[in-house]
Amino acid sequence: MVFGIEKCKTLRIAKGKLEMKNFTTLDDYTMGAMNKDDMFRYLGHMQAKQIKHAQMKQKLGREYLNCTKSIIKTKLNGKNTIKVINTYATPVLTFSFGIVKWTPTDLENLQTKMRTLLTRFRFHHLVLQR
Repeated sequence: MVFGIEKCKTLRIAKGKLEMKNFTTLDDYTMGAMNKDDMFRYLGHMQAKQIKHAQMKQKLGREYLNCTKSIIKTKLNGKNTIKVINTYATPVLTFSFGIVKWTPTDLENLQTKMRTLLTRFRFHHLVLQR
């Protein structure tokens, strides 16, 4: 990983409009301006002028399901598996709840995928009572 000013770009918004101007530092280094399609990461969320909610929801959903899938593959017992999912996988989503706009439909779709994943690995069984 490289740190330094070489990776820096500027984003200037004046009166709601993007201004594409380069910035020169005191030691005569010029930072380029961000394009309309460029995004930056703030608190782990990709942003530009606004947060890209649809892209963030897809990314967070994939990350949550991949993390859960890797936990289930460890073959822990039921209690420990649920503890690990609550400790490592669930915070992926909970940290985004105040920032990304989740609709009840989005959460229901994610919950359906989670139940499908648990069933595929024989962890979530439906018991029918007569």
